[in-house]
Amino acid sequence: MKPVSKFESLAQQLVEGSFNRLLGGEMGKLEIAARLARVVEDAQAGGEAAVVYKIRLSAIDWADVTAQNPDLAEWLADYVVALARQGGLTLVERPQVILLADPALGRYQVQIEAQQRPRDAGYTTAVRPFPAVAAEMMAAITAVDAYLIVAGRRHIPLNQPLTSIGRRVDNDIVLDAPVISRYHAQIRWRYGRFVLYDLSGRAGRTLLNGRPVKESVLQSGDVITLSNIPLIYGEGQTAQRVQQLSGRDDG
Repeated sequence: MKPVSKFESLAQQLVEGSFNRLLGGEMGKLEIAARLARVVEDAQAGGEAAVVYKIRLSAIDWADVTAQNPDLAEWLADYVVALARQGGLTLVERPQVILLADPALGRYQVQIEAQQRPRDAGYTTAVRPFPAVAAEMMAAITAVDAYLIVAGRRHIPLNQPLTSIGRRVDNDIVLDAPVISRYHAQIRWRYGRFVLYDLSGRAGRTLLNGRPVKESVLQSGDVITLSNIPLIYGEGQTAQRVQQLSGRDDG
């Protein structure tokens, strides 16, 4: 298999995984991912991947993807790490991804430029691997022991950095109700806390403790309302909570 085909194949596999939910709207998920994969392969030198990637989008697309995914640059950096590791390339440091709005580009056009940095004494050869962005993050998430109680009955642990909620079946939490948007909300791990993001695109469709929000850090006991469906966010005592809910169901 040629290197380009190999990297495009890796891109397909990664996009079909958790990366799939990070690029919403009209901007094709595979479009940015496949182009970035080709640039990672083409820009490598002597088996070493570039560490700076500038992704230029039209002003409209840039506004759309950054509004829907505030952490997109960091997730794309993780994606480059995954490509490099699975493609057998070396990274001398964690890659930097910069998203830029370019007025010269039309809608859905993408331009990606890779840059190698000259080696110097300040470089580190330690790379934080993708599946483990990892062990530290997953250990912190496990320690928080966060969960959602959906509609007063379903107990769902929040044990991943990203949890998507919506009507479509490819969400992590599926709410099959016409009042719920296809991709209604996300709960993401940021800076040691879970943060709620509204993706519904309509004011008042996502409430936190009765108030409309676009983005908010979650506290144990918070009540999230998606249209008319309540979800309670909690932390700790998962086993006791499951037992309480099971007892309620039996009663």
